Amino acid sequence: MSRFVGPASTGRVKSGEIWQPEDVVAARESGGLPARFVVPAPAAGIHTLGQPLVIVQAPPRPGDVACLVSGERLAFRRVLAVHGTLLRLRCDIGPFEDRWDAPIVGCAVSRPIDRLAALDPERFTELGWRAAMAAARYAAAQRFLRPRGGPRLTVASLEDRDWPRVRAFWAATTDQTLAPFAAGYQHAVGLFDRRRLVGVNIHLQVGNASYSAFTLVDRRYRGVGGGRKMIERAVEDARLRGLSLVYVHIHARNLPSIAAYSAVGFRAVRWWSDDADPLLSAERQWRVFEIGL
Repeated sequence: MSRFVGPASTGRVKSGEIWQPEDVVAARESGGLPARFVVPAPAAGIHTLGQPLVIVQAPPRPGDVACLVSGERLAFRRVLAVHGTLLRLRCDIGPFEDRWDAPIVGCAVSRPIDRLAALDPERFTELGWRAAMAAARYAAAQRFLRPRGGPRLTVASLEDRDWPRVRAFWAATTDQTLAPFAAGYQHAVGLFDRRRLVGVNIHLQVGNASYSAFTLVDRRYRGVGGGRKMIERAVEDARLRGLSLVYVHIHARNLPSIAAYSAVGFRAVRWWSDDADPLLSAERQWRVFEIGL
């Protein structure tokens, strides 16, 4: 399928042509959106089964999928209720609802799942979140019940000269690469099986706080307490550097990580949010955990 390249294009968009999200945002600002267009399946927000959505400019109704511009991107939400210009919205699988008191781009043409949601959109979304949390608890319980044997792991604070080992471990474990050099505001703790690096926790210092930005443990060493050991050492290192706070963002359904940080003394203080993109919080589903030093 061809791709519309923005409001500067000439000619009309053909029926069924996919409009990329950034093109929809640009065309909306210039007043160039048609009454009906197709967008790719969104990565988060509502169930799509991988299928594109047909968006029409129509007033929202409970159960509809609303298409909105949040920040500089498109967001998609299930409509729970309409109160004049105020919409109550929620992800199909999301921890809380949002409220929206601004124009929307349009609504998705109704699909069978939308007609089901329209029967009781609040219950539909609530059951989706409960089912997701139940699955997360089941996975966490399966991990907890596994045998706890294995090697005795140790932790150590890493220095700049250890960065090549960290990069090699990260690339081998994730198929991704880290920056070529360690930044001056960066501090890392390593997890070792004897001399072999099997885990790393990277912190970024921001003022008098330390942000636990990246944590990775070799799959063969997960579930035996290595992550907690690294967190404990990282907190102690931050205390020795005279910092006053360590914080981390954890996905609400990542129960093993929540348990590890909680065991060290971290407490949930709020949901992560971004003022520039108010609808993103329910999609990211990050909770902010902190520990004072």
